[in-house]
Amino acid sequence: MRPHATLYTALWGGLLLPSLGCAQGGMSKDQYIKAAQGGAPASISANAAVARIDVKKKAVTELRAGTNGFTCGLLPDDNSPFCGDKNAWAWVAAAFTSQPKPPNTEPGVSYMMQGGTHYETSAGEVVMEKSANTRDVKEPPHWMLTWPFDPAASGLPTKPNPGGVYIMFAGTPYAHLMVYQNPAQVIK
Repeated sequence: MRPHATLYTALWGGLLLPSLGCAQGGMSKDQYIKAAQGGAPASISANAAVARIDVKKKAVTELRAGTNGFTCGLLPDDNSPFCGDKNAWAWVAAAFTSQPKPPNTEPGVSYMMQGGTHYETSAGEVVMEKSANTRDVKEPPHWMLTWPFDPAASGLPTKPNPGGVYIMFAGTPYAHLMVYQNPAQVIK
């Protein structure tokens, strides 16, 4: 399956910050940086690099250098703030620049403190692309481990559940572990 911009709304999408008011292309550099820092607690985002992903050019532009190994940005399809370590950032940049698989060779950790949206079928299956047979489902604040977890080997579920942990996009190169736990409550 070839990733493209539509599938990433499912992965990250949905909750626009009311203060943004416009697409990321219309934001000033300072507005973009401030909004991107909303992806993780200040203890991470204050010293993180900030970068902008350009889907059309399939490129990433650093707007601010960082000192802690994390990079924050707004996901291009819906402006959801995202912060990830070097492996998670490589993973999300590959996804939005239409790479067939992420380049990271180690797991990454990322945060979406504002939440996001995914696509679900009527059977509750989380799918990568929006269609006439899917609905948008808002996700709570969460963090992720960006690594292709196998539900058969791990025993972990592939659907959102009351326990708050599941493998999203199982069986694809962009499979990852979703943890519905607000990063602001666990990271100091």
